[in-house]
Amino acid sequence: MAERKITLIKDLDNMNDDYTLKVSIIRLWKSLSDGNPTIVRSIEMILMDEMCTKIRASVYPRDFQRFESKLKEDQAVYIRSPTIAPNKYTFKISDVTSKLNFHRRTTVNECLHFQSKTTYGFSFVSYETIISATATSNESIDIIGEVVSLGKLDSRDVTKSLHRLPLQIRNLEGLQVNVTLFGDIAYQLISYLEAHKQVGRVIVLLQFARINVYNATPSVNSYYEQTRMFINANLPEIVTFTDSLVGLRGLQNPSASLTVESSKSYSESDDFLNNYKVKNVVDLIEPQEVGQYIIVGTIYGIHQDIDWYYDACTNCGKKVETEDVFSGPDSGDASVVLKCNGHNCKNKKISSVPRYKIPIRVQDDSGTITLTLFDRDAYRLVKKRARDLLDQIKQAGDNPRLYPYDLKCLEHKKMAFKIDVNSFNVSNNYNRFGILGYTVDSNVIDALEKKLAVEAGSPANNDDTEIASHEVSHETKSLKDAISQTGDNLTPTMADKFEATSPFKYNSPTIVKKRNVGDTIDVDDYDNVNSSTKVPRLNSKVDGNTGLLIPKLEK
Repeated sequence: MAERKITLIKDLDNMNDDYTLKVSIIRLWKSLSDGNPTIVRSIEMILMDEMCTKIRASVYPRDFQRFESKLKEDQAVYIRSPTIAPNKYTFKISDVTSKLNFHRRTTVNECLHFQSKTTYGFSFVSYETIISATATSNESIDIIGEVVSLGKLDSRDVTKSLHRLPLQIRNLEGLQVNVTLFGDIAYQLISYLEAHKQVGRVIVLLQFARINVYNATPSVNSYYEQTRMFINANLPEIVTFTDSLVGLRGLQNPSASLTVESSKSYSESDDFLNNYKVKNVVDLIEPQEVGQYIIVGTIYGIHQDIDWYYDACTNCGKKVETEDVFSGPDSGDASVVLKCNGHNCKNKKISSVPRYKIPIRVQDDSGTITLTLFDRDAYRLVKKRARDLLDQIKQAGDNPRLYPYDLKCLEHKKMAFKIDVNSFNVSNNYNRFGILGYTVDSNVIDALEKKLAVEAGSPANNDDTEIASHEVSHETKSLKDAISQTGDNLTPTMADKFEATSPFKYNSPTIVKKRNVGDTIDVDDYDNVNSSTKVPRLNSKVDGNTGLLIPKLEK
């Protein structure tokens, strides 16, 4: 057979359709539908050529039968004539700006002679870079370290991919980094520990992981199915690391104390019932004390005068702004660029991704309050990413600030919320709080309500309590809802009364109620609202000159 003419990934040319790549499939997974996890949207791969250059590739359902049996992880193959497409994924695995799509004219054949400098082309990032948060969170990283502590598996969510396992790893210099493993990657480590109970050191190597910055604290997370983890594998990188570790620290094994017992799931009941004080909503309308608390309430509505998402910086997670940049002093042409005020985002290319920031109104028998449902918890409830809902709205030609109809699933849910009251809330009498976690477990909710009733000095379901909560008129309750936001920076208005706590208004596929929500509250992601220099500003419709309406009394 004639010698194949091989094209390197770096030499790919959009003008050429007929070329052959010689690559190793270093990562392979199936991308599942968000709405139905039994449906495979595509087969995804990360390919590496003999120069260790990587590129992403996809096979779509129409070609599954043609290619699925020919694609195996860690196998070298010749791939002829895939089509070149732009790589629009926000999470980048290499500097290559293109990706490959297989089609009916593409061919795949086994390659028996593949030689590269390393098997997987690892590109390690230093711990100093992670700790200083100088690396960007939209680019994949590789990291190696010894596991020195292992947290508990949080498996409360019904979606397995959201189960998480926290741990810490340490490098040869003694620096430690927090790591969170999600879904199958988390269970891979737990299964390894169960099968190797007498193991000494546990060395993990994560490839295609992601840096996450939360509350200005950087950590490393696995990223969906893209991340690959090697545990005590017979790889030159792990062997060299282990030998160096023994040379530096001898035979002491902090990993020896890692047991499966320390990896048991959180007891949701214990977490909510024993670790935090339970409060009535009315106790938090004027926050007095910094801390984390539990409240039980029902989602009554959504503040639809406030955006349901924000554009988050892919580097640090903070809210990005847009800025007009002119090409010259006399130029009338301006281009719109993204700007992030994050400390570690100076002189970096800024990109953004939509994330949930849903202002929900939660009501119990004592009052109504505003809580902010952020991306992670919102995704658990809605089962769709914010960017997917935004794409649906844009495709329909509607205003992206309209609330998607999919958010209707939040309506009338009774839940227990773990909330954060920080120094900003207390010092500014600001009674909107971020949600740290929630549960919809009816047994936990019942136990919390009984606990709250006992602490108040009356049994649960007391007759007086029933009268107090159910014989109040609808008008009185609505007025209480409007007043419940009074604070230094929030003045209640009739808009609060009828819009904030009224039944949901959505961008429905059949009934679209378009509203001008261009003027919104100017608040960064809750993680970043702790600075005393950032005082939330209400839009012009709600200002300090708006007075309360006093209800007429019947004579």
